[in-house]
Amino acid sequence: MRAEAYLRDRSRGSDDAPLLQLVWPPRAWTGDIAPIEPPRPTRFEIPTGVLLEHTIAEVRAQQIVDDTRFDAIYPARIRELSSRYWTPVSVARRAAELLVRFGGTRVLDVGSGAGKFCLVGALTSPGAFVGVEQRAHLVEMAQGIADRYAVANASYVHGDLTTVDWDAFDAFYFFNPFAENHFSRLERIDSTVTLTPARCEEDLAITFDGLARARLGTRVVTYHGLRGDLPESYERYSCESCGTDMLELWVKVRA
Repeated sequence: MRAEAYLRDRSRGSDDAPLLQLVWPPRAWTGDIAPIEPPRPTRFEIPTGVLLEHTIAEVRAQQIVDDTRFDAIYPARIRELSSRYWTPVSVARRAAELLVRFGGTRVLDVGSGAGKFCLVGALTSPGAFVGVEQRAHLVEMAQGIADRYAVANASYVHGDLTTVDWDAFDAFYFFNPFAENHFSRLERIDSTVTLTPARCEEDLAITFDGLARARLGTRVVTYHGLRGDLPESYERYSCESCGTDMLELWVKVRA
């Protein structure tokens, strides 16, 4: 099922384009103090090739693939951000195992970025993965990659937490998506969205309210935490070392 069924708004490019080309970044730096400009290619293309097809096939077959190999499916600029912003393959695989209890389990990745968690989860489990991301150019790229490799159970939507229908999902994944609000401008993915500590607190409040209203049995996995404890209706079922931090599983056990 496509992501339109889960969120109220969707905005991304056409699926019909044979080759996805994106402008990076979509608009000029808007800060009041001009930083040292990082390298900015004016355009980039999603890589293709037989070796990348083999990489995707190996992940589908549950074989071990390291992040350097997997990240080759992304443009160079996206690969540069991977170690800080995108979920490692091994972590994504384990998180999917914790979240997906049956075929068709609906999983939402909040702040999906380049779409790596959803892509790996969809390749290695029978769940239906949806990523919601506030940067439209990342949504377009992520969906283009999922379509190119025929990963039908991974889809992406352009939106923020106000567009999420929390009742439409069985499980949620958070790779500390609000921490970027506290990063310096040069540490952020780009300057195309407004990020502030105040917004971090607002997004956390929306998240905790949404999780409190979710149905009994809802599963939540956090990686690198969530800057706060989940509502009291959730209990932590497991906490394990994975990747560069802890992977925690929470389950809603009380109304």
